[in-house]
Amino acid sequence: MKRNQLIFLLTIILFTACKSNQEAYNATYRKFKEKEDAMVDTNAKTTMNVPKGVLSTDSTSIYQSERLNLILGNELDLLDYNIVARSFINRTNARGFYNQMAEKGYKSVLVQNEDMMYRIIIASFATKEESEDHLKEIKNTYPEAIIVLRIR
Repeated sequence: MKRNQLIFLLTIILFTACKSNQEAYNATYRKFKEKEDAMVDTNAKTTMNVPKGVLSTDSTSIYQSERLNLILGNELDLLDYNIVARSFINRTNARGFYNQMAEKGYKSVLVQNEDMMYRIIIASFATKEESEDHLKEIKNTYPEAIIVLRIR
């Protein structure tokens, strides 16, 4: 009888000690999200390096100069003036959009800048004028498109 009572007592202690890990999980998740949000906020506070003489008088053109690292695509399709259709933080989302652009017939290139943003370039030109003309057409489909000047 004493043995059964001891087993019952130990079982009760064991179950009370093994509370749901949901609270611990939630606390850990909250800490992780706060840390991740702080990193995103830090990365979002970046400055743009725009060389003098690059800005256009056309207010629809936006220039930004960046060092670009090729992730997917052909290096030959990456010239000085690049039209970026979209930018992503998540590589999987960027790759999915890259594939969509390739299926639509664009010579798309997936690059990553120094701020760890993934950019999908759908057109690339050697001159500012060519890129501005093409940007006007692309903005009909992708209004957030910008021109990124590649720093070598």
